[in-house]
Amino acid sequence: MRFWILPVGKFDVDATVLDPAAAPGRRLSIPVYAYLIQTPNGLLLFDTGCSAQCRLEPRKLLGDDFSQLLAPQLTPDDMIPSQLAGIGFTVKDIDLVMNSHLHFDHAGGNQEFSTHRFMIQKNEWEGLVQDPAQYLDPAAAAIDRTQLTLIHGDTPVDEGITLIFTPGHTLGHQSLLVETSTGPLLITSDAVYTREQFDPDHVGASTDLKLAQSSVKRLMEIVHETNARPFFSHDPNQARQENWRIAPLFYH
Repeated sequence: MRFWILPVGKFDVDATVLDPAAAPGRRLSIPVYAYLIQTPNGLLLFDTGCSAQCRLEPRKLLGDDFSQLLAPQLTPDDMIPSQLAGIGFTVKDIDLVMNSHLHFDHAGGNQEFSTHRFMIQKNEWEGLVQDPAQYLDPAAAAIDRTQLTLIHGDTPVDEGITLIFTPGHTLGHQSLLVETSTGPLLITSDAVYTREQFDPDHVGASTDLKLAQSSVKRLMEIVHETNARPFFSHDPNQARQENWRIAPLFYH
């Protein structure tokens, strides 16, 4: 098994985007990631980053106000096909795509995988269908519905790879637990933006606050019980401070 953390761009954001309780006006540069797992059974991709439209026309996609609060800083090299190429793969090599959720910075690259198999939480897909205004990039839904598997709750995907149901940020959000030779890695995605917010009393933006708090508590329990190393979705400092291996480096 090999596990890569793929950097798929950065955003210049107002601090309130990460922390609703923060004072406005302070700007941060935050990363966005996707994750690739190579197993004996195939290549699994967790999240797909942003779409080309998000890179080229952010104001048109996100609106004037939101694109200023959260300004994409994307280059062609940040797009998921380029990131895969950088470690020797192509879009066609991917066997399964899983989305933590369908927000534009985690699922905009779905359009590159329009004929691929997908695995998404049922609640998340229903949320997209019922309230598409909450999901700003239609590229997230640019997939073959006949290739879509809807799941509910924790789901083993392969040996040592488990999707963890963590609703709250969105109603169908899921995180990822991966066993490696150095111990388990817990990819929180947007259930926890930063290390500072790995606290049920300090969660980021959420659709349902109580669910979000419960999901953070659940992730904390997993870390305590398994000694998993948590990786947060948009922490501006974690990868550098904690010496995480970022692609082209990988975990076994």
